[in-house]
Amino acid sequence: MKTEQLTHYNTPRPNQSLPFVLLCDDLRSPANLGSLFRLADALGVGHLYFLNSVPDLESNRLKRTSRSCEKQVAFSTTDKAEDLILQLKKENYTIIGLELTTTSISLNQFDAQPQKIALILGNERHGISPELIQLADQLVHIPMQGQNSSMNVSHAAAIAAFHLINHLNHG
Repeated sequence: MKTEQLTHYNTPRPNQSLPFVLLCDDLRSPANLGSLFRLADALGVGHLYFLNSVPDLESNRLKRTSRSCEKQVAFSTTDKAEDLILQLKKENYTIIGLELTTTSISLNQFDAQPQKIALILGNERHGISPELIQLADQLVHIPMQGQNSSMNVSHAAAIAAFHLINHLNHG
């Protein structure tokens, strides 16, 4: 049998949303925002929350990067990030911040099986705001091999989201 590459049109997909949401703390780059829409669509992320920023959906860069996923992924904006996180906690979400801190653990060491996950992603230059770090139930970081202590937020989100989604307890 000859191997053939699949396309968008002939790839079987479940098309389901998971109990996994992304909390984007003051993210600004249209390229990163577009990548996060595309990531959310690919992994079945239930919702994108933009905290303290509003994505420019007319940005050509965002549209090119998202490949129209901004039209399919549920999202909302809020300037009341703390209130949203407290509400998600009431809904039994485990709040996980992706940030290198004095108390964060390596993503490889995360072994819980939460029912629902809200992953906080920080601003491209400053990371997660100190107020939101304090509201996280757990802080995780991606172990780095090189000299730099961080990576692009959309790349880090993809690694962390894929890893954490595999920890969801589905039943």
